[in-house]
Amino acid sequence: MKFKLIYKGEVKIHPKRRAHHIHDIRMKLDCQLKRLTEIPPYSKLQNYIHSEKDNKKTIVRTVSGIEFVPIISPELNLLAELEVQILHPELLGTPRADIDNRMKTLLDALRRPQDIHEVPEDAQRGQRIYTLLDDDHLVTKITVNTSHWLANRNPEDLLIIITVNIRASRGTLENLDFIV
Repeated sequence: MKFKLIYKGEVKIHPKRRAHHIHDIRMKLDCQLKRLTEIPPYSKLQNYIHSEKDNKKTIVRTVSGIEFVPIISPELNLLAELEVQILHPELLGTPRADIDNRMKTLLDALRRPQDIHEVPEDAQRGQRIYTLLDDDHLVTKITVNTSHWLANRNPEDLLIIITVNIRASRGTLENLDFIV
C-alpha cells in the first residue's frame, strides 16, 4: 500500500539545536500520520495503540514522557520503501544542495527518538506523536530525486513529497490489511 507525506519548510544540514529541529519536522508530519490512522485500512492500527496491560501487541513507545506511535514497526513486521522528491529554490549543482545531510536530518525526523537525548528539553511531555518509522533500519529502499522549485524564492524552504510503500518482512494476519 502507498501513501504520501508532504513537508514544506527548512531541512537544515547541520542544525545547532539538532534535536529541536528534528522535532519541529516530526511535529509537522504528525498531523498527516495521525489522520492516516483514521482512514481504512490504516485505522486498524488503532488496535495496536493501547496499554500493554491488555497483553496485546502495542506499537506505542514512550521516550522522555512522550508517547510515540510509529506506523511502520517491527511488532507488525512492516517495512518501508521511500521515494523522496525534494524541490528546492537553489540551482542544481550548487554547494547548498547538500542532499546526503538533508536526507539524514529527514530520516531522523521520520523515525521516533531512540533515547531521551533526541527529545528537546522544551518538548511537551504527555502528548502522543505519530511518526512514520519506529527506527530507520525498517527502510529497505530509498530513492531521492531533486528539482528546482520555481515558485519559491526563500532559500531555506523546501517542498518534500515522500511516497511511502509499505512492505511486510513476514506476512501475518496482523499486517495483511497494510500490504495488499
